[in-house]
Parts: sequence; structure tokens; C-alpha cells
Amino acid sequence: MTQILRIVCISAFSLLTFSVFGQIRRDSLDFQHRVTSDINTARFVREISTVSDSSYQVTVKYLTGESFMTGNYTDPALEVAHGEFTYFYANGYKESEGRFKNGFKVGTWKRWNFEGKPKPDRFYPEEDFVKTNRASKPAKFPGGMAALQTLVTDSLNYPEPAKAGQIEGTVYVTFTIDATGEVSQPVITDGVHELLDKEALRFVSSLPTWQPAAKNGVPVDSNYIMPITFDLGGNNEEENSTPDKGTSN
Repeated sequence: MTQILRIVCISAFSLLTFSVFGQIRRDSLDFQHRVTSDINTARFVREISTVSDSSYQVTVKYLTGESFMTGNYTDPALEVAHGEFTYFYANGYKESEGRFKNGFKVGTWKRWNFEGKPKPDRFYPEEDFVKTNRASKPAKFPGGMAALQTLVTDSLNYPEPAKAGQIEGTVYVTFTIDATGEVSQPVITDGVHELLDKEALRFVSSLPTWQPAAKNGVPVDSNYIMPITFDLGGNNEEENSTPDKGTSN
């Protein structure tokens, strides 16, 4: 009788452990990937599967069902990325894939543009960042905002079908400038039309390397919002097309 009771207790404990570590939590996220309960601001759905007390498998999807990101974190707050990660554009193509180590990108990262064509690989050395007492600073475009505005004028294409249809407006794109200055994870936060939205994403995904943001002297990821105006009335296309103030993650 004692042996039977012991077996039952062990089995019950095993089931309880499986239930805790196998549970899946779902969150709604806004365009800056903050948890929200407002359906009007929700842009993503995040699923968190607890593998162990130091492993959390995360999948983020657009509201339309397409994948945005898959990866693993070592903490329940999902602040320390660790392991293989893959990011996707809204059209289903891969945006990038590679490995994180204790919150930092390491090794070779594969990259693709919005049309699915390969971009040059990026290599991130495995190093330990040493904090200093220097003040925090935001990411900076090479050459400053004037250079960014010039790039908008020279490189942003107004789709001919949009011109013919008299389609105008301002597309807002959120993107990440990672700790090495690479632009990644562009997402439309407020679109106008499929034609303009697609061109805005193409333009942002082609931006060159920035000087990354830093916090206490350590390079960090930061989020930016860029309004891109398409105007057929003769206004300069770069007007209001500079990033809003970034926020470091």
C-alpha cells in the first residue's frame, strides 16, 4: 500500500511539473512590442512556451497570422535573447536569422531584402561589453539628418500605379537599429495603401549602417519610427521623413 501511494505521488508531481513547464502564454503586443489589452493598438500576437526555468521559447506573429519572429530567451521578462533567432517581413520572406548569446548578436547573421534577395552577411564577434560612466546617447544616421533626407530624395521611389491612382499620404515605419548599427525588423505601424506601404518598407530595409545607440557606454538596440510622406502636390518627399526619437531596449 505504501509503495502504491508513493508511485501515485511521484506521478502526480511529474504531471504538475509538465504542466508548469509546458504552459503557453499569449500576449497582444502593440507596434513597439509592448503588451496591450487594447484591440485597437494590437499589432502582434506573442506566444511564450515555458521550456524550463531558464528557457522560454517565443513566437511573435502579425495579426494576419504570418510569423514575425521566433527565438529563445533565458529569463521570464524576455530581456535576454539566447540561441537561434529568425525574423520575417510581413510578406512572409525571411528578414534575418542568426544567433544571440546572453542578449547580444554573435557569429554570422544571414540577411535578405524585402523581395527575398540575399543581402551581405553580417558577422558579430563574441565579446564582453564593458560598461563605462559615459552618458546614454541615441543612434545616429551617418552624416546626420540632412544626409538621411538626401537619401530619401534620391532613393525613395513613388510607385507609378500609385501616381496614376492619385494615392498620397504618410506611411509610418517602425524599425530597430541594433547594437552594431544595422537596421532590422521594419514594420508598418500606420499605412496608407499597399503600394506605398511596400515601397516604404523597401526603402527602410535598404538603409545603411547607423552609429548605434549606447547606454552607459554599451551599444544597445533602439527603436525608431520614420514617417515617409508620398505627396503628388509638389511637396518635397523628405519633409517629415526623419526618425522620431528612438527608444533603447
